[in-house]
Parts: sequence; C-alpha cells; structure tokens
Amino acid sequence: MQQINIMMEDGEQKLCEIFGQYLNDNCVFLCVGCDKVFSDSLGPRVGTLINLFMKKPMFVYGVEGNCITAQNLLHCYNFVRALHKDKTLVVIDAAVGTAEQIGCVQVYNGGLEPGAATNKNLPCIGDVALVGIVGEKGLGDFYTTNLHKLKLVEKMASIISKGICNMPIFKES
Repeated sequence: MQQINIMMEDGEQKLCEIFGQYLNDNCVFLCVGCDKVFSDSLGPRVGTLINLFMKKPMFVYGVEGNCITAQNLLHCYNFVRALHKDKTLVVIDAAVGTAEQIGCVQVYNGGLEPGAATNKNLPCIGDVALVGIVGEKGLGDFYTTNLHKLKLVEKMASIISKGICNMPIFKES
C-alpha cells in the first residue's frame, strides 16, 4: 500500500506517479458509493470526473446519478467481471481512518472490502484499490453533513480523477 496526502503541494503529480505503478491502459473503473451522502460520494464523484476529463475512452461504472452501492454492488461487480474478463478492475471508494490519515489517498495492489466503514458484510472486490480517507474511524459521523466534508470530498475527487486522467497511458495517442 502506498499513501499520499492530497494537501501536499505536488499531491496530484505524486498521485499520478503512484498510480503509474499500479494502473495500466487495460483498466476498468468501478467507483463505489452513494452521491446522496457526502462522506460516501467520493467514488461516484471520481467516476463522473474521469468521464469528464478522460481523453481516451475508458469504461467507468459508478457515476453520480447511477451509483454502485451496497444494494447493487454484487450484481454490478459480477456484471463488470463477466463483461471485462481480461481487464484490471480498479475499485475507487471512500473510507475512514485515523485523524492523521484524513485527506490521504491509499493505493493497494489487490481489492478492497467496500462498506467496511458502515459495517457492511461485502466481499473483497477488484485488482487495484484507490481509497480516499474522508473521516475518522469510530466517530460515527460518516453520515453527517457538513461543508468541510463536502469540500474535502470534492478536492479529493478532483485530484484523484486528474491524477488518473493525466497519466501518459490514458492520454489520447
């Protein structure tokens, strides 16, 4: 796992470099979350922004207005795996961590367990995981609404999506 704080001056560039170690041009993105809850909206926001910024056509599942949530995750995951058997599945989701980790993006070689912050019992999915830490574990404020959290998620989504879209492998050739 590699981690970077998005508040760093060169956070977007560093994130792009880290992504380069894990992503390839044979990727499919599965962006998990619910756009109706600020803390959980990172995935669909990133999916929407990837579609907006990407110069090379990519498959992106889970966007604002068409979210992949705990209720439809297994169906969507099985559909994407069946449709894209030979592609690297990159899962993007929000998570909770320590107070020091808030604002960090973690990149894992391997999948993730979506819904862990809200005690959902879902299987590990994906080949590569991009996780944005949006809140502190154990505080029970994952579903609270505040402007600070919205701004954090917006900034994270912007930096993650630009970091992906600015990778040389995803630029139009």
